[in-house]
Amino acid sequence: MLYKALAKINIGLRILSKREDGFHNLESIFYPVNLYDEVNMEIFPSRENKNSVYISSNNPLIPVDKNNICYKIIINFFRKFNIRKTYIIKINIKKNIPIGGGLGGGSSDAAAVLKYLINYFKININSQKLDILEVAAETGSDVPFFLISKPCLARGKGENLSLLRTFKINHQILIVNSGIHISTKWAYEVLKFSPDLVKESILSGVNSFYEVDKNKFLNDFESVAFNKYGELKIIKNEFYDFGAEFASMTGSGASIYGFFREDSNIKKAIGYFKDKNYKVFPV
Repeated sequence: MLYKALAKINIGLRILSKREDGFHNLESIFYPVNLYDEVNMEIFPSRENKNSVYISSNNPLIPVDKNNICYKIIINFFRKFNIRKTYIIKINIKKNIPIGGGLGGGSSDAAAVLKYLINYFKININSQKLDILEVAAETGSDVPFFLISKPCLARGKGENLSLLRTFKINHQILIVNSGIHISTKWAYEVLKFSPDLVKESILSGVNSFYEVDKNKFLNDFESVAFNKYGELKIIKNEFYDFGAEFASMTGSGASIYGFFREDSNIKKAIGYFKDKNYKVFPV
């Protein structure tokens, strides 16, 4: 079974408060884009008294052991749904989404695996929705979104989702990844969000995107990412030089995206960034 695991961009990403458990409360609009990994899965009953998971990928940087998030979601699924029989599970991940680029590729791959397991074991989505979401959230804060893959307002750690039925980007979208890899853990540590600081939400109630309101859609991680990696700030500014209506870093970095109205502008930007040997994705 082959699944397309879509990427996402963050349209606005604000850290609102630091939680007692050490994590942070945030708000962001998660928006799916037409860039995807290809996740191919097979499952067979095993004659051994244990499950065997085999992961392979076209990208040598992808862990193929228990450190892979797809492995983790299988463990969480089997535990939650009390699967007693043993199986051989094979997963091949064709990576197209840049690693560590703030595009959610790993979480999306895990969600694809979860969808496969739900289908294979005939889990009733309606009656066991909460159990499914618990497995997803336990595996990763972004994983629940990728079960939906529709525009959502994300709150909490990113797992509390509200579907934005009318939110649509009517621009052409271009994503550029320079190859810089930013650790989310590092980004939060450097951000040094004060436990006493609590910000008010400004994205709640947003149902559409307008360029005149672009200050609502700032990414709080840009300050720390741009301070260490000046190249990212340059890329963002170059988006505007090429006529983008809006540009931002996605997630904790390091991919930059822009919204374009004019074909000629986005074509020039694509050619320019490709000449710099960046990964370029018109989506």
